[in-house]
Amino acid sequence: MRRSSIVLALALALLAVGSAAAQDRTRTKEVVIGLGAEPRTMLGVTIVDWTTNNMLEHMYDRLLDRDPKTLKPRPMLATSWKVINDTTWEFALRKGVKFHNGEPFTAESVKATFDYMLDPATKSHYATAAYWKPLKDVQIVNDYTVRLVTDKPYPSVLDHASLTDFLVLPAKALRELGPQKLAEHPIGTGPFKFVEWRRDERLVLERNPDYWQGPADVSRVTFRFIPEFSARMAALLSGEIDIMKDVPPHAVEAVERSGRAKVRATVSSRINYLALVNLKPGPMQDVRVRRALNHAVNVDELIAQVLKGRATKMCGPLAPANVDFAPVECYKHDPPRALALFKEAGVDPAKLQLTLDTPSGRYPLDKDVSLAIAAQLQKLGITTNVVVNEWGTHLDKIKNRNTGDMFFLGWGPALHGQGTIEPLFKADATYSSYGNNKVLDDKIARAVTLVDTKARAAAYADLQRAVHDEAPWVFLWQQHDLYGVAQSVEWTPRADEKVWMYEARIVAR
Repeated sequence: MRRSSIVLALALALLAVGSAAAQDRTRTKEVVIGLGAEPRTMLGVTIVDWTTNNMLEHMYDRLLDRDPKTLKPRPMLATSWKVINDTTWEFALRKGVKFHNGEPFTAESVKATFDYMLDPATKSHYATAAYWKPLKDVQIVNDYTVRLVTDKPYPSVLDHASLTDFLVLPAKALRELGPQKLAEHPIGTGPFKFVEWRRDERLVLERNPDYWQGPADVSRVTFRFIPEFSARMAALLSGEIDIMKDVPPHAVEAVERSGRAKVRATVSSRINYLALVNLKPGPMQDVRVRRALNHAVNVDELIAQVLKGRATKMCGPLAPANVDFAPVECYKHDPPRALALFKEAGVDPAKLQLTLDTPSGRYPLDKDVSLAIAAQLQKLGITTNVVVNEWGTHLDKIKNRNTGDMFFLGWGPALHGQGTIEPLFKADATYSSYGNNKVLDDKIARAVTLVDTKARAAAYADLQRAVHDEAPWVFLWQQHDLYGVAQSVEWTPRADEKVWMYEARIVAR
């Protein structure tokens, strides 16, 4: 038999196996989701990372949920809330909710979660000023009423309580087992229970039959970790997985023609940017260099050529999906202006050697975008070394300040100004690439305390202009999300990127 015939026979056999497995999953109501990376932990309120928390929120609930269409906070473990004064929020908690181990959910659960998060020994990302550091006290009024007291007015409380910034932990189990045991076998109140985590391979969850909102239609959820887009595509089209995150734009037609899956698209609240790192000595400490790079990169060309139009250009740090968005003027693609700014800064582009860190498979065509940016900079004589990182390594390099001069990153769901601007433009924040600017720090410190709607809007508009002028990033785009979804799965993508299988239904086709 000729080699091509053997390859074809093997391919057909694999397709047949994948098809049979997909049919079995439909009968048993299982879903397999292909993601670009595995979680960094199994313990809630520990790490700021969408990949991690998207999986964790299947097992944990938050105080508040978000409406999938309006994205406004709505009840979850808290049934209602009210403002007592500028620094005190009171939440009425849902009765009759149990954790997966049978432990009841009460006000003690809320307090224990905050105590764990804010303990310096846990090294939680959420203990920083950009998340819950303003929290001064958690007061238990009774078993089902709790008050959050902040050290200053903090209108972002509802925003953080409705995101993965607050996944509620079981107080008794946390006290008796400790964080390490709970990280090995997580216990939440969510719609799915932990089964197993095979490192670098998969995470398996099963339906919680006693979930307080009623059991999910899906009986079992498996997250497969498949870093490369092409491998995820092959797995989707062969029937190995049922949902694929980030279908490459050029592959949309192939998915639609496959007969196995369809493409589901939404404009995401996530933003993508190229950070210009000024937290260590180097050319990026000069604002003229940063502005020059904004004029050197052709964002419109990247969107058209690499992403095939599947993105919305941004001109500042916030996108229109953000409630605090205000328009700012775009940096125009202008190579002569870029060269003039380099000259003003005393920098010869032909002698400039930069390093750009990028993940591969985490965001839509992230590696391809980074390579295309390097090619554009080369037209001005700038040599750019693109370093491709595994996702966990990429995050570690950013938080440990070990990246090169630039790095590619996404941020989301970017729904409110404080949740984007403070964590990304304060020098001591986990994923910041910019800082040590007292004027900007003072503006941020004021904006995050403003309760009055008009004053808040004016403050964030001013902040966006200030950030634009400082050019801490090459401002890229608001992400468009493309999912490949098997014909047997009924599920609608959300702008907040919540891939929550409690909302999915399995149907025979």
